[in-house]
Amino acid sequence: MNAIVETLTAVGIFVAGLATRLGIVVALMLALLVPVLVVAGAVRALRSARLWLAGYRDAGGIRFRSGLLYAPGHTWVRPEGGQLRVGLDDLGQRILPWAVAVDLPRPGTRVKEGEPVARISCGGREAMVAAPVAGTVVAANPEVLREPTLAKSESYGRGWLFAIEPEGRAWQGLPGGERARAWLREEGRRLSRFYEHNLGLAAADGGELIGPPESLLGESQWKALVRTFLRT
Repeated sequence: MNAIVETLTAVGIFVAGLATRLGIVVALMLALLVPVLVVAGAVRALRSARLWLAGYRDAGGIRFRSGLLYAPGHTWVRPEGGQLRVGLDDLGQRILPWAVAVDLPRPGTRVKEGEPVARISCGGREAMVAAPVAGTVVAANPEVLREPTLAKSESYGRGWLFAIEPEGRAWQGLPGGERARAWLREEGRRLSRFYEHNLGLAAADGGELIGPPESLLGESQWKALVRTFLRT
């Protein structure tokens, strides 16, 4: 009987010691992890604050930037003096699986509203970008020509495509502000429905594709995607 008691006592002491050591290890891990989480949270909060101050807002999972006007072919327009700077909006760049080459209109080229004027190569696929307004091209972004990936990674900033001197003032009728944000939100829903219709519910997860369109869409589906959203 005494042997059993001694054995149980020894086991109890061992378990208690093990629990204590584990508790110390967990406490040390938490002591190290908490500052890391705090710093990571602070970095994310700072980044979010910077984006907010820069005018970035959420539009149903699509990134919207205030201070811009938005065209039906998913380009944005920003007045700069007598010119209009043009780039792809967030939904437009999401359609592209990647960008390996960009062909931009030359300065001096006259373009019509809705006319395909720029080409973005996505490897084996291409997407044309329509002119949001009629006018004359006055600049093409040299940074994008050197580094085509900017058309995706910095679509609202350094990844702008070209600048146009517009004909008339029709561009002023393009939507901006909350009107454009609501439109972009609905376009995001429409894009999700497009993928669900063409690829099936299993291909989408909360509106996000499991893979890029290049690997998921057939040739005719890709052309339909570009025609439907980029209007080219």
